[in-house]
Amino acid sequence: MSEEEKKEIEQQQEIKNEKQEVQKILEKDKQEIQQQEIKKPKQTEYQQEIKQKFWNFVLISMCFAFFYVIGTYKIRTGIGVFIASLGQIGCCFAVLKQWKVEMKKDTVYYVVMIIIMNVLMLWTDQSFLHFWHKKMILLLFFMMMLHQFYEDKLWSLKTYIYNLFLLLFGSIASLFEPIENFIEQMKKKEQQNQKWSYILLGLGIALPLTFFIVAMLMSADGVFANMIIKLVGNLFLPQNVIAVTFLFVLGYWLFYCFVSGLARKEVSQKTKEMKQAEPIIAITFTSVLLVVYVLFCSIQIWYLFIGKGKLPEEFTYASYARRGFFELLFVSVINFLMVVICNWKFRKSKVLNGILVAVSVCNFIMMASSFYRMMLYVKAYHMTVMRMYVLWFLAMLAVSMAGVVYTIFYKEKKLYQYLFVVVFVFLTALSAVRPQAYVTRYNLEHMKQYTRADIDHIIRFSSLDVVPELAKIDVNKIVVKEEEQSGEEIMKKYFQGVLKECEQRKARKYHIGVAQAEKAAREYLEKHK
Repeated sequence: MSEEEKKEIEQQQEIKNEKQEVQKILEKDKQEIQQQEIKKPKQTEYQQEIKQKFWNFVLISMCFAFFYVIGTYKIRTGIGVFIASLGQIGCCFAVLKQWKVEMKKDTVYYVVMIIIMNVLMLWTDQSFLHFWHKKMILLLFFMMMLHQFYEDKLWSLKTYIYNLFLLLFGSIASLFEPIENFIEQMKKKEQQNQKWSYILLGLGIALPLTFFIVAMLMSADGVFANMIIKLVGNLFLPQNVIAVTFLFVLGYWLFYCFVSGLARKEVSQKTKEMKQAEPIIAITFTSVLLVVYVLFCSIQIWYLFIGKGKLPEEFTYASYARRGFFELLFVSVINFLMVVICNWKFRKSKVLNGILVAVSVCNFIMMASSFYRMMLYVKAYHMTVMRMYVLWFLAMLAVSMAGVVYTIFYKEKKLYQYLFVVVFVFLTALSAVRPQAYVTRYNLEHMKQYTRADIDHIIRFSSLDVVPELAKIDVNKIVVKEEEQSGEEIMKKYFQGVLKECEQRKARKYHIGVAQAEKAAREYLEKHK
């Protein structure tokens, strides 16, 4: 064999070896890709829909962001918040339509409750209540979307709480999905919905340009500037553009992450059955507590309610009755939680059920004792908003306790729905009453005369809800010192300040309660010219 033939054979062998090595590398890469695909969690149909209709979801999220700005930028409450909430409901329904999720008939109840909460925000001017209204509206949005996706009628209280947290953490886990999905769309060679990218590009150009043009026109024409300020406030002023832009981006991001969290479909229809503990444990410690509660409640009935028995010398009936209210309230809340936990964590037992019912009866007596003691406080020292809140909370706790007693015999059947409805109804009733207005009316009716300090306290620590009540005040009952202003002058000055505050509110901040306060102040000043 010649040297040339040998070289040729060696070359062929080298080529063959190289091919084998390349083949091995390719097979190895293929295996790694397959392993990555196995490890990679499968995407739900809703996540796939987001990617397929990416620009649709971007546009819906931008609409949500727009309403988010309208409802949050330099506004605590007003018609702007109400309109924003309606717009946000529309965005949620638009998302459901993209996913082809059919609307359930009873979803209308959630929409109605959201509207009621918004109307109540327009009714009362009290910031404390506005805080809870907004938290209730947010919870209702979560519940509405969960209800649309799942059959939640048979969920227990712990299942609902568990699933709410799953949805919340799913949204947090989707924090970077807006960027990831956008990059993925940009990498595609052919975009099926390219027209949406053009629309969004046009909006991206239009928004900053609109802000600039409107700001220039406001500078050029005072009448136009006043009209824009009355409609939307100082939204278009250059110094506010940064804040508006930040809120817009925040609203977009929050909604997109929320939608991505829903799309994960991680919420379970049924939580894992927890191993329930031996009821003897609960029977033992509840029995000991029950003995103490029976003794305590017997004293409450005999001394406080019936008024029999001889008290220690250092106590009068009034001081005895007014003492220990907050301790009783705290114990009542502990008993409420104890009955719920025992009913949840321990196996069914007739003995335990009987003890829990007895503890619940004692708890009702303690709540009645707390209520009675607080009413004695009110009788002695007049009503305050805080005392009204406490009485309201006691009533709500008593009604909630009745539902918990029911679940002792019917294990957690729709308990979460019952408790939610109770909280919603009581919050609605409290807001409808306008606590500060009610307290002011109650005290003015039960006080024979008012000092300057009384009036100053009402004015300083109350919202505009109290204005219609103060407009009915008899100025002759206001006792002042000789060197001080007269009662009529004090009230005139107050109502003039109210009018100035009301006139500063723009169309976006229109508020029913504020409008009533403005009307009452104007009528008072016209009557006392």
